Amino acid sequence: MVFSRFEDQSIIYDELYPAFQRYLTTHVDLIKRNKPSESLGDMRFVLERHAAYDTYSAERDPALGLLSAMFGRDWSEGFMHDFLFDMSDNENEVC
Repeated sequence: MVFSRFEDQSIIYDELYPAFQRYLTTHVDLIKRNKPSESLGDMRFVLERHAAYDTYSAERDPALGLLSAMFGRDWSEGFMHDFLFDMSDNENEVC
């Protein structure tokens, strides 16, 4: 997503869109070239890194303030940790 305003809209079609197409082509080529790993160690590593990403993102997502203002802090934190970033550690969760 690009959240910006350009004085000259042609930059979107002349520069951003071609760059996106190159990125997408490279990403698809990378996926086609790689073979899935069946190693339990690799799978564990990926899950740990995914959980770390979710925790990092849930703690820093700028939408939390907006959502809290609209729906309340409890609902918003639940939405962050239980839906958007469901592998995150929720230190505020009541057990």
